[in-house]
Amino acid sequence: MSESASNTKNSRNSSRVQPHKHCRICQEAIPTKTEPRVCKKEECITKNEKNEKNQKQVRVLMLIFFGIFALPFVASIVLQLL
Repeated sequence: MSESASNTKNSRNSSRVQPHKHCRICQEAIPTKTEPRVCKKEECITKNEKNEKNQKQVRVLMLIFFGIFALPFVASIVLQLL
């Protein structure tokens, strides 16, 4: 099959599929306006909340570690200015 025929076939197929998103956990199709992007299954909601909590904790720890390593450089610059 030629490339243009393949593109035409793909565009016909995509016009039949309703716009949607997929659940972050189980990949089930969900409506586009769903926020957070998870289905209504309790296990998916629980896993998503746990993942968000872990991501927030990692962000905080990254900031703390960055601060620890940046502090000596900032302190040396400040001391040189004084």
